[in-house]
Amino acid sequence: METLKMIQARKAVRSYTGQISAEQLQTIFDAANAGAVGMGQFENYRVIAIQKESVLAQLNGIYDAPTVFVVAATADTPMEAVSAGIIVHNMALAAEDLSLGANYNMASLGSIPADVLPAGFKPLIALTVGQTSETFTPRNLPADRIQKSTVK
Repeated sequence: METLKMIQARKAVRSYTGQISAEQLQTIFDAANAGAVGMGQFENYRVIAIQKESVLAQLNGIYDAPTVFVVAATADTPMEAVSAGIIVHNMALAAEDLSLGANYNMASLGSIPADVLPAGFKPLIALTVGQTSETFTPRNLPADRIQKSTVK
């Protein structure tokens, strides 16, 4: 799918029909790895995929997703938050390019068991992912949806 069409077709999916494959998991990890991070400090970030049912059962607001990706960092400053957002957005676009359902998730962050995260890392954002019966069709978005200006 062309990038702009995929972006226009993107939507929050909260209904999942099955687990993702090992290949799909790796593709989403690859997309995360391609994300930009502030000051190039990649060592300060971790992406954890949770598929263990007993851990998923402890997470709030995940809509019965079979996979939850957590982007964690060693600090929680605006730079880390923006970088985590870039990482997770890459992951969501990759998931949707694979025709998987995905949804940005903040509700689960406080319920992630401490032993799931590496020592010294804080969860900043999560992404619920799974097979879905949803279809992705580009939408006609109003040009003035977000106000814009150019400074020359």
